[in-house]
Amino acid sequence: MTTTPSSSARMQAFASGGLFVLRRLATAAVALLGVTVIVFLLSRNVGDPVYLLMGQTGTQEQLDALREANGFNRPLYVQYFEYLGNLLQGDLGQSTFNRRPVVDELATYFPATLELSLAALIIGVLITVPLGIAAALGPGTWVDRFTAGFVRFGVAMPTFWFGILLIFLFVYILKIAPAPTGELDIGILPPENITGMTVVDAALTGNQRALSSSIEHLVLPTITLALGSFPALLALTQTVTTKVLRSDYIRTARASGLSPATTYGVYALKNVAPPIITQIAMTFGYLLGGTVLVETVFAWPGIGQYSVQSMQRVDFEPVLGVAVLTSAVYLALYFIADLISLAIDPRIRHAR
Repeated sequence: MTTTPSSSARMQAFASGGLFVLRRLATAAVALLGVTVIVFLLSRNVGDPVYLLMGQTGTQEQLDALREANGFNRPLYVQYFEYLGNLLQGDLGQSTFNRRPVVDELATYFPATLELSLAALIIGVLITVPLGIAAALGPGTWVDRFTAGFVRFGVAMPTFWFGILLIFLFVYILKIAPAPTGELDIGILPPENITGMTVVDAALTGNQRALSSSIEHLVLPTITLALGSFPALLALTQTVTTKVLRSDYIRTARASGLSPATTYGVYALKNVAPPIITQIAMTFGYLLGGTVLVETVFAWPGIGQYSVQSMQRVDFEPVLGVAVLTSAVYLALYFIADLISLAIDPRIRHAR
């Protein structure tokens, strides 16, 4: 059978793309394994959970017996490999504090974090990407200066402090925002649990009172989280767009008389999109894992606040569970962004 040059090129491109995907999957697996090792070792060296279970009144014999019953007296590598084996079966262990499976607790707390992160992502992308492109298209204009100031402000302002300022201004001074009491006003029953996200569940069930209250409570933490997370995306969008617009192939396209729609909508966009998509995925991963301070300030019942409470209780398994979950989601998002970028620009498959 004779293979034509075009079919040979397609087969080579397919093989190259497959190798790219396999490399990314292998990198993600190694990174996730590294996260479990680091977090496991750190969590086992911050305190002894048997004191949480027994209290200060327990005798040394009782403490030793409880430590042996829970396996805390075994070598760390034995405990780690047992944890890893359970993890591969989808078992994240049990909370030492309340003896509930960590998987069940994460299923309870994660939707609130996902809802907040999605809201911040949507608002942030809708603002920062067009603003960054506009600043690149008009260097020296007020848009460019505003963008530079916004990036500096977002980088310099601590997220938790900005959240406190918003609460002070809109809740206590202007009195136009609800108190930071979580997802709903006190006294309003949550809607029927369908997705776990209060706004979505309230909309799906037609619970107008819960929907209105949940949206009002979502606004300030969303703004706080977006401000602290999206200056990097804004700066990257402007930088990448500026670089592409000044490239030789764009100048050649202009000189050749191609329409602006073709020049910018096809050639420029094809080269601008991959790094922006990758940054959006990284930002979303950061949002999921970086909501600790925002959730604490606004009493948001997500995995950030859950992990803080677990650390205060020296509760190992929930901390490990949160770290593994957020890392897995982050790596999955990064992998999906790579696949989208590969579809837009096949040259990426040659990246190391």
